[in-house]
Amino acid sequence: MDSDLDPSRAMRGLKWAFVLVGIADGTLLPYIPLYLFERGLGASWIGVVLAVTASASLLLGVAWAYLADRKFSPERMVVVASFAAAAAALLLPVAGGAASLAVVLVVLSLARSPFMLLDPIALRRLRVTRRTDYARIRLRMSAGWAAAAIGSGALFQVTGLRLIPFVYAPLSILVGLWVWHAVKPSGGALPTGPPPAAVRASRIPVALMTFLVSCLLLGAALAATQNFLVLRINFLGGGALLIGAAAAFQAATEIPTMGYTHVLTKRLSHRALFAIGCGIYLVTFIAWAFVTDPLIAALLKLVVGVAFALTYVAAVMIASELAPSHLRATGQALMKSVLFGLAPVVGSVGGGLIYGELGPRTMFLLATGVVGAAGLIALLVIPARETAGQPTGLMLPAPEPVTPRA
Repeated sequence: MDSDLDPSRAMRGLKWAFVLVGIADGTLLPYIPLYLFERGLGASWIGVVLAVTASASLLLGVAWAYLADRKFSPERMVVVASFAAAAAALLLPVAGGAASLAVVLVVLSLARSPFMLLDPIALRRLRVTRRTDYARIRLRMSAGWAAAAIGSGALFQVTGLRLIPFVYAPLSILVGLWVWHAVKPSGGALPTGPPPAAVRASRIPVALMTFLVSCLLLGAALAATQNFLVLRINFLGGGALLIGAAAAFQAATEIPTMGYTHVLTKRLSHRALFAIGCGIYLVTFIAWAFVTDPLIAALLKLVVGVAFALTYVAAVMIASELAPSHLRATGQALMKSVLFGLAPVVGSVGGGLIYGELGPRTMFLLATGVVGAAGLIALLVIPARETAGQPTGLMLPAPEPVTPRA
């Protein structure tokens, strides 16, 4: 394949795929809670709908990775997902009440779930990599997200949120067209050796399972605070533009933090970076509990960007280090299904109930204890790794020499 013959060209195509996914997601994901609110749902119902969509992503996330590890090209799965997500988004305007909206959002979540395969695709194409190479690719998604969140926020402030499906759908199709053109399949499925006939629970390391508990706590706290911060900003007088700007603020600090991961990992392990990120979240949640100005609440997302960059990149690398070599895509899917699937179910339902019954201050303060426990677990139970910026357990066997075609 062309991507095997010209690795630099293949990586350029993959980097732009991350940018395009960030652009598409930046026009949709920051506004879903407010979109549901404007469609007549209260905080409790919004939490339930978000929990249902997260459950759908959880159920299929590991299944997609299983197929990518064994049977199908993950690159082509991403292409199919982009067109399916566009079609599902266009169903939003015709959905009626809460039940119909929930069904459509579940379908949209299922359609988008193969996008998580971009991470194992990137890790494989890096072959033998330093810890920071992934972060320098992933930051491009944050850049696309920041630009799209600002632009779409300004647009939706003027026109209203009804245009969300019609903006997201063509951008999602663009992702598929680009991946089809520029990210060719490289050797089919992702395994590096003969996989077992079935994945037994005993094959998943205890350390990885313990780390998933930490991801569960972190993800639940993030779902509760991030989703309902949107409602809080709106209640305090902010609109779509400020909500979009808040999402861009976060991405703006994610980018340099990810870019300087190589400096941090010279002194700190990934588990330490994960714990530090949780500590930053803890302080920010306390601030959100007492802030009454929507602009200040939005500006605090600058701090959240640093925390997200540290915890997300560290989580990807920890999962890759702890997973068996032939189950790297599955290890990534387990981590993301917990962090962005199971945890949001708990956080969305719990956060919605607490926000609606006890108020936002109580919800934010309770989230501090949850995120603090996540950082403590990661720091205490994950095996230590060396901090030098050297290739680690991410290394895959070098590919066989490829003879150029005539």
